Amino acid sequence: MQATAQGWLVLSLTDSNIALGATSAAATAPILFLSILAGVLADRVDLRRLLAGAQLAAAGVAAILAILTMTRVVEFWHVLVLAFVSGAVGALATPAFQAVVSTIVDRSAIGSAIALNSAQFNLSRVLGPTVAGLVIAAGSLVLAFWANAIGLVIVAILIWTLPIRRASSAARVEASLWANLTDGIRYVRAERTIAILVLLAAVPALFILNYLVLMPVFARDILKIGAPGLGLLNASLGVGALSGALLVAILRPSGGSGRLMMVGLGSASVGLIVFGLSPWLPLSCVALAALGASQVAYYATTNTLIQVLVWPRLRGRVLSLYILTSLGVIPFGNLLAGAIAEEFGPPLALAGGGTVTLMILAIVAINFPVLRGLRAEHAPSGTG
Repeated sequence: MQATAQGWLVLSLTDSNIALGATSAAATAPILFLSILAGVLADRVDLRRLLAGAQLAAAGVAAILAILTMTRVVEFWHVLVLAFVSGAVGALATPAFQAVVSTIVDRSAIGSAIALNSAQFNLSRVLGPTVAGLVIAAGSLVLAFWANAIGLVIVAILIWTLPIRRASSAARVEASLWANLTDGIRYVRAERTIAILVLLAAVPALFILNYLVLMPVFARDILKIGAPGLGLLNASLGVGALSGALLVAILRPSGGSGRLMMVGLGSASVGLIVFGLSPWLPLSCVALAALGASQVAYYATTNTLIQVLVWPRLRGRVLSLYILTSLGVIPFGNLLAGAIAEEFGPPLALAGGGTVTLMILAIVAINFPVLRGLRAEHAPSGTG
């Protein structure tokens, strides 16, 4: 709800594609600077305290944005600063959220756990934007921010009640912070398969995920469906993602394969191209649903392969590098898409991104055939 409302707020304040890209860039930029440090924290500290504290901090940011909007003093720079702070909180917590899965789920079920985690996340992408669109249309945009603040407090309380195990003394990292950082980087450099998985994640981050930033523009200017239509577009994406997550959980409980990962990325690229070029709302919704399902298949499979391949004591740090490439470069992709959309139009920005992704995927598939043979259920855990 907050993401949808925040994008609409920025568009109403600035009427600028570049401003939308800058806001999203501010929210994701902290991943560049904090994700590796956050990975070390995930390997060292009490995950329950870290996760609960992060939710409370994010709730505070949402409440401030709600107050500024409610009192009608909000300006674009307020949104920009709060987006950055919220992004910093998320950057510190994300590796811990990923790493905690392996502490509470048996290895044979990690694939299902990650897919179901993606399913609940994408269910919120169905409900949240739909409700936000109705709220915005009713002129009560601030309610989306208050809902997020209250929801985050509830999540913090729930996390505090969970029996999340602390890392065992054998797995905990007691070396210096710098040694912990370099240890994880050296491991990824030495393990070619892990390195490819981590680096490949930067491609959709640069050329595909920027469609989220331009969705308000497509809703208002391309498809001309307004705020309620923006909710419909986000809901279509969420329905597809939810369906894809459930299929992965049911059909690939151990986590899928490298082949599924590559098919997911390729079909996501095609879905993006179709959405970018479509002037027809039903086709746009179908393309977004296909994009959502394919995106989940790619990310859930990649995440699972990393979880089962990496040594437990290094898992948080390797996941932080994966988060760095899969999310940390998004600001550059958002700014690039915003600039291209401003100069040549949003359709070309998205269609071009999908085409470039397909080309890079083809090069990787030809030069690294080992990826196609990866299977999570056959991976020897902790050997890379």
